[in-house]
Amino acid sequence: MKHHKLLCSMALLLAAPLAANAQGSLNVYGYFSTRIEKSFAVPDVVGNAIVKEDGVAEWSVPFLNVMMSHQISENGRVFVNLNGSKAGTIDVRNFWGEYSFAPALTVRLGKIYRKFGLYNEILDAVPTYYGIEPPELFDGDHLIVSRTTTLMLYGEHEIGPGQVNYSVSTDNGESGSPAASTPLGYDLNYKFGEGDYTLGISGFTSGGYTTSDAKLGSGSPKSGVLPWMTSDRFTVLGGYGEARLGHLTLQAEYWRSPHTIERDTAKVKEVISKAGVNAAQRARFLKNASGAVTGGNVRVNDSYDVQTYYFRAGYSIETSFGELGPYVQWDWYRNAETIGNKTYGGDDEAGTADDGEFTKLTIGAVFRPVPQVAAKLDFSSHNYRLNATNVSYPEFRFDVSFIFGQ
Repeated sequence: MKHHKLLCSMALLLAAPLAANAQGSLNVYGYFSTRIEKSFAVPDVVGNAIVKEDGVAEWSVPFLNVMMSHQISENGRVFVNLNGSKAGTIDVRNFWGEYSFAPALTVRLGKIYRKFGLYNEILDAVPTYYGIEPPELFDGDHLIVSRTTTLMLYGEHEIGPGQVNYSVSTDNGESGSPAASTPLGYDLNYKFGEGDYTLGISGFTSGGYTTSDAKLGSGSPKSGVLPWMTSDRFTVLGGYGEARLGHLTLQAEYWRSPHTIERDTAKVKEVISKAGVNAAQRARFLKNASGAVTGGNVRVNDSYDVQTYYFRAGYSIETSFGELGPYVQWDWYRNAETIGNKTYGGDDEAGTADDGEFTKLTIGAVFRPVPQVAAKLDFSSHNYRLNATNVSYPEFRFDVSFIFGQ
């Protein structure tokens, strides 16, 4: 069956707001997941030697989303997405109102997931897609760009055998407060073959110099700017594609983000003194890597690139017990500027590597007894260079997620 339970899960989430549209009443729906993950034999450098230690098993509630949609008029709609991840404090993940002048022009205003690649708008909807972890560009410890924006214009138009979809968006910038920059995000894609094929590009420009949304020592940023920067001017550009060939789904994306930066001298000194940077990172931050950590020795003006790509493939097998979907994913990511200490704004994957580069192979399967329930099990191998040595370690994950409200 071509339209298997994966597509049914997506349709269920789309059907809920459409039902609200038709009925003119408030519709409430959502999803949640519970997850356990553990890594084994994780390498670390002690002195000049590499030692390995098992990671601590983590059992968490990474997603709990309650969404409300209401059609306020024939052309107007409002939406709220409440997030209760970790089963703790509730926060507003998204809220927006929109008015559609025509299929080719809709205006949306609020806190909006930007249209960017294949996954940004659906990452919370864990039951609906292959895999557990997001592609590396949307890993929470090293986002290539902020996931949300404030004002978005989007639309669609039938061209030839398919449909062109576009969006443009803007907001206050990566710092989250007004600055001397005018950011611009954009997405353009073409869907054809009755929606089974998608080709697109997405991009972002900071529109000038901006700053991080995170203070140094408060964790990893939720934007593309690291917290030890005085200013950062950057762009993101990439392409993506998806093909559904019967029971087989293929996906691929590539992204590049060049940064022109000015480091904050005092913050760099704090990072070097307290965050445990490696030799390559010290050499990036200091003019003389073997010299004293002084203001005059900090390399203030610099540039660097972030690059990443991934391939993902999944296959749907219908059984008498439900849908079984084996999948495989290959990720590559490189960011030489980041560090390994997450408290100081870094990333314990790329930031641990000598050169900021790592690959990750993931093999797993999803089982859906019904479209509203997904149980996923996968294993990853993380591969990188540490202390001039090629190292790797395995990681295990198990996730059970549910859709409710349909």
